[in-house]
Amino acid sequence: MVGLMCAQFLVSIDRTIISTAVPYITHEFQSTPDIGWYGSAYLLTACAFQPLFGRIFMLFSVKKAYLTALFLFEVGSLLCGVAPNSIALIIGRAIAGLGSAGILTGSFVVVVEAVPLQTRPIFMAIVGTMFGVGATTGPLLGGVFTDLVSWRWCFYVNLPVGGATAVALVLFFNPTKTRNARRGLVERLLALDMGGNMLLLGAAIMLFLALERTTQGIAWSSAEVIGLLAGSGVVTIIFIVWQWWKGDAALMPPRIVMQRSVAASCGMAFMIYAALINLTYFLPIWFQAIRGVSAIQSGVNMIPYFVVNAAFSLVAAVFVSKFGYVTPPAVLGGAIGTVGLGLMTLLRVDTTTAQWVGFQVVTSAGFGIAIQQGFTAVQTVLGYEDMAIATAAVVASQSLGGAVFLSVGNSVFQNQLLQATSANLMDGLDIKKLIDSGAASFRHLVPPEDLPVMLEIYNKALTRVFTVSIPLGALSAIISCFIQWKSVRADAVGDREKAIAEDLGEEKGVNPGVPTVCPATASGLVAPNLHDARV
Repeated sequence: MVGLMCAQFLVSIDRTIISTAVPYITHEFQSTPDIGWYGSAYLLTACAFQPLFGRIFMLFSVKKAYLTALFLFEVGSLLCGVAPNSIALIIGRAIAGLGSAGILTGSFVVVVEAVPLQTRPIFMAIVGTMFGVGATTGPLLGGVFTDLVSWRWCFYVNLPVGGATAVALVLFFNPTKTRNARRGLVERLLALDMGGNMLLLGAAIMLFLALERTTQGIAWSSAEVIGLLAGSGVVTIIFIVWQWWKGDAALMPPRIVMQRSVAASCGMAFMIYAALINLTYFLPIWFQAIRGVSAIQSGVNMIPYFVVNAAFSLVAAVFVSKFGYVTPPAVLGGAIGTVGLGLMTLLRVDTTTAQWVGFQVVTSAGFGIAIQQGFTAVQTVLGYEDMAIATAAVVASQSLGGAVFLSVGNSVFQNQLLQATSANLMDGLDIKKLIDSGAASFRHLVPPEDLPVMLEIYNKALTRVFTVSIPLGALSAIISCFIQWKSVRADAVGDREKAIAEDLGEEKGVNPGVPTVCPATASGLVAPNLHDARV
């Protein structure tokens, strides 16, 4: 578990740690036009290859697949650390993102292998919490490494920690063999549905290119952005048709992703991360711009956010382990988190410390309660062999939600600044230079007499970004209502397995809480749906 926590922390900070190092990287490589790709190359491969890793974990050894993903992540990090130019850095980021796709999905699959269903919510929460902590502290760590040593240490740090994770997996993780272990290597490779993955990758590339253009100031209504979005939509439709035609051999089998709890978990994950991504990125900007604190101090001010999120995630996990059901905390957490997002829009230039701490606590407590429930939900309704694909689908939904709405939030922020400064007729102010300078420097670019007005404008632009997240939070609560009421408690699992066995005419004992093998499915915990079990 310590190894998994370290791995989750690494792939999480790698998404944000580079943000504070980018000015130094572009200065060294003279590569300002490549700024967007330093982040997008990592997110692109991380998002597009998660479904493929879901199939890999189903068809191959979980241990070997996870170690392979970790190796790719380490190779990519090393290439980034020693990169002689911008192209090498982008390639390294793409390779690291590919490895992170396997680590993100694989960490939850390893928990499924190693922990009984009833206690999984607690361990899921522990592993998932490290992802949130890493995303929040990434920029802070990036600034520390860049200032004290070199920006290259933002990547070198992955090598020893990742190595420790590999040692932990080799020594302590001994998974059972899947039913696919008897299939030949070529047969399993053909079953990966590489055609479906190429379609998904193509759709993701066009989507990310469109989002990247909007962050560079190109309008959403431009022909280039519309063309990329339309192309992504068309290829996505082709991908869906391909998946439907392939059936159970598809990259994301419709039988799994269209299952009610799985679909609801994916939708909830998309909405929660879409709502939280702007808070994670723009709240530190509010601290630096409006409160006038340093980057390090803004990270300190975010401590209530990730500490409360972690604490309530564990509280919710204990609740689910004790009472069995994930739906109540998923719905309640989404509702509380939405209220917190509404409170975040009340931030003002003169907001007190007690107020902004309280706003953070309500928001992070609510989403902390809900954020991990999707992973547990899919395990209560699927057999063991299907869990990897369903888990990958939930993780991919998280990544997609964050990637899309971070660009949306950035676009809203910049447009609000442009419109507000134009309305206030600040002709002597270079607004583009103001935006590009970042929150830490904008105070020095504004004349002292204009600073109070500019602070109000900046604050309004930031709170408008938080407003975008409110309907997303509400949708997460609504969608989570569709998660089925299936218990994770050992006695309930045992009763379901016994009923299935009796229905199939099997005379076998069930040891509650311990994965068993049903002859009808040769899987782990048998799907509670009797029709699926017969099939």
